[in-house]
Amino acid sequence: MKMTRFEKRFVNRKKKSQKNIEILESSLKIIDLAKIKTVLELGCGIGFVSSYLAETYKFKVYGTDYDLEQIQIANNIQPKFKHLYYRVEDATKLTFDDSSIDLVLSQNVFHHIPKWKDAVKDISRVLCSGGYFLWFDLTFPNIIKNIFLPFVKNYGLYTIDDIKIAFKIYGFNKISYERIAHGPFSQHHYVLQKN
Repeated sequence: MKMTRFEKRFVNRKKKSQKNIEILESSLKIIDLAKIKTVLELGCGIGFVSSYLAETYKFKVYGTDYDLEQIQIANNIQPKFKHLYYRVEDATKLTFDDSSIDLVLSQNVFHHIPKWKDAVKDISRVLCSGGYFLWFDLTFPNIIKNIFLPFVKNYGLYTIDDIKIAFKIYGFNKISYERIAHGPFSQHHYVLQKN
């Protein structure tokens, strides 16, 4: 789903990207970096995190976003690396080959994906066996989901239990889990590994 101008202004802030990089770094400390060659970032926005990964770790990085404008900006403002690619992708219908990615990163993206379960399924498809999935996002209380689900067509609405079940169905094992923010819209941070 394409974001509004207001949402883009919020998510494209350098400070927001620095916070995402901090969360990413905490995840990278607990996985086997020697196994990572190819990274897919879903919802890369204007590319700060993808660029950071390409520059710092020399991974082959695909920064993807559903919004063409975001990808165009990323291509224009981020440093050029021969192993960094930005492209438009639908997280529910990725164009990557089966088992071709070592690490998938999704930070604050799933609540923008109406068919978020399809995204989990396709992430599982493109991840190699033993590959990692880093997921950071908010979840909703069951009452909010049940009230708004019939009316909300452009956003993903799910509870933490919905997310846990989908991860299990599509072959992900939890390495680490942390509830970062509490309240009606709590944030969760998962480090997962595909069977």
